[in-house]
Amino acid sequence: MSALNYYQILGISPRAGWQEIRRRYRALAWQYHPDRNPDDPEAAARFRLVAEAYEALQGTRGGRARRAAQNYRQPRFTGDEDFFEEFFGICRPGASLRQSVGAAFRYDLQITFAAAIRGMETIIQVPRTSSCGYCRGTGSAPGSGYQSCPDCQGRGRRFGGPGLLRFGPVCDRCRGRGRIVAQACGYCDGQGYYGATRQYHLQIPAGTEDGARLRIPGEGGEGFNNGPPGDLEVFIQVEPHEFFIRVGNDLYCQVKVSFAEAALGGAIRIPTLEGYQDLDLPGGTQTGRIFRFPGAGAPGGPRQPAGDQVMEVVVTTPQNLSPRQKEILEEMARLDQAGNE
Repeated sequence: MSALNYYQILGISPRAGWQEIRRRYRALAWQYHPDRNPDDPEAAARFRLVAEAYEALQGTRGGRARRAAQNYRQPRFTGDEDFFEEFFGICRPGASLRQSVGAAFRYDLQITFAAAIRGMETIIQVPRTSSCGYCRGTGSAPGSGYQSCPDCQGRGRRFGGPGLLRFGPVCDRCRGRGRIVAQACGYCDGQGYYGATRQYHLQIPAGTEDGARLRIPGEGGEGFNNGPPGDLEVFIQVEPHEFFIRVGNDLYCQVKVSFAEAALGGAIRIPTLEGYQDLDLPGGTQTGRIFRFPGAGAPGGPRQPAGDQVMEVVVTTPQNLSPRQKEILEEMARLDQAGNE
């Protein structure tokens, strides 16, 4: 079969680039795969033609299209095992199991509002697994060795069923290793690990916000097939404050003052995260007036200034007046009325 026919089978131009060839091949392989069309022999035949065309055109980059066609026996799917495993959960027999990074572990840490602003040091206890010291993590009793897994015949995957490609999930018994221990370790029951608790010393930076994450590299789950371990991620949850609300690096609050304090003015005490601070309230202050305490908010970073404490005044209306208070307010009302005439 000529190279031109191979392009026709894939439905692409002979001038198509390699990425276009590969993209078209994947689309047709997905469409005609026998496992997706178990009762359609024409689809299986079409799938073989598509596979043959793709395999032959792989040699065109080195001028080997004709030899690839003449020597064609069975498609090797070189470089496309990821595609079939991703879409079908399958692979060809003998395919090696790739390494993969271990899972990331999550730990939720709740801290107070003040600790988030000021920063803190703490120690967390994280439940995890530790390698068994007796068998050195092998799960095998010393001197007993291994034997081939009877479920997958040492391949690490279980294959079966008709078709050019066959389903091959990772073997549950040997977890893809292809072998099992001949005699289980008596300390860890053949697991190679046991439950434990590990301590981590954390430095929470000043100004940490709710939802921030701290990553501890290499302290997550173990990687598959000797792959690198995952990370431990600590998620920070900041408790709400009864007085302050954080917006960026600014701390917002409301301070209630009496009608008399607002009208007459004078010194009042304002709560801050560091204690109290005096404020000289001007006479005649109205509800909604804003006062700022520069630098009294959350600390900034290298390119961000520290925030302010932003205070809003709320003037309260007196209730349940005593006779004397009522008399004073009535007198004030008469004076206001007289002044407006």
